[in-house]
Amino acid sequence: MKSNLAIAHVARAPRWECDFDVVIVDEIGRDLIGRVANISEGGFMAECEEKVRLHEILKVTLPGRGLVRAEVRWAAGRRFGAMILD
Repeated sequence: MKSNLAIAHVARAPRWECDFDVVIVDEIGRDLIGRVANISEGGFMAECEEKVRLHEILKVTLPGRGLVRAEVRWAAGRRFGAMILD
């Protein structure tokens, strides 16, 4: 039986697996230890020593990119995904 529902496929930007430590500066200026697990042109997934809040703006220094501001787009425990703002 065929379904009349069309499933839209949204292409994601390529992600590159990585494994490096970063210092994450949260909105109140605390330095938190983090580890980046993958990165793309527009964002990254990381784990942090403390939970971060959805939509929180963080500062992170990324290799080859320097200091960036990033918005937390999803969070699950201490793992989160962030969109790079600049």
